[in-house]
Amino acid sequence: MKEDVKKGALYLLAASFLFSSMQAASKALYYISSFERTFYFSIVAAVLFFGVCRYRKEPLVGKRPDLLFMRSLFGFLSTIFVFLSSTKDFPIANVSLLSSTSTIFALLAACIWLKEKMTKGQITALILAFFGVLAILQPTVTGIELPAVYGLLGGLFAGIAYTVVRRLKDDATPYTMTFYFMAFSALASLPIVLVQGFTPLHLKEIALLIFMGLCMSFAQLFLSYAYRYAPSTKISVYLYSQNLFALLIGIAVFHELPDIISILGGIALIAAGILNFYEVRKETEYERKNEERISNI
Repeated sequence: MKEDVKKGALYLLAASFLFSSMQAASKALYYISSFERTFYFSIVAAVLFFGVCRYRKEPLVGKRPDLLFMRSLFGFLSTIFVFLSSTKDFPIANVSLLSSTSTIFALLAACIWLKEKMTKGQITALILAFFGVLAILQPTVTGIELPAVYGLLGGLFAGIAYTVVRRLKDDATPYTMTFYFMAFSALASLPIVLVQGFTPLHLKEIALLIFMGLCMSFAQLFLSYAYRYAPSTKISVYLYSQNLFALLIGIAVFHELPDIISILGGIALIAAGILNFYEVRKETEYERKNEERISNI
């Protein structure tokens, strides 16, 4: 497929909006347990991706089931903690910002697991992210808000999951990975839901849970299409628009606005992520030119 950065960016913007919308729906259902929310929306997404995989003749399990299991486990833990942070009183913009620390945690995981080295710019990004997280967590002598801790843990496990995805990129398609992840999440949450007991659902809850499943499904599809049109080094920065969408949804739907310290922390986190993006892009461009130089010798 011919490279088209504009189309890739538009698909990423659409995916970011859908992820923010899913977080908003999760917040609206704060009174339903995280495991139950995960179970219902995962069932919807798993059924849809089962159909997509069958239609495209994609395998339901890739060549590396061990890595698929790891990606799904850490993705599942990330979902649970993000949902735990989506409480009635914790701003959705803060949930989104803490979730976006996944890029920084992915950087750390790549250094530890994949033995990649950090550039000076990435070290700067790490320091920026640290202060950004502190500003959002706002620790006091009495402790830290639990929803903030849950949101940060969601970012941590998402970052590890994305690192596993990098190892999986040649062994499973995005459709296979997403189906396995959704099916795993439904099966992993079911035993806990059975112990806790199912919440009586009305039309509103059913509609929102289906909406969450549809948002996840189409967001994943749009991500796949985005990276088919352009490499991540050129467009992944647009994923940070999710934080802006979350802020706008928080203001319009939940009438909430983060305090000034959280906003400054969010700016630091986004700046750290963008700096890391450009460092990766610069490193990739350097490697490409080096390979071209060697091949021309």
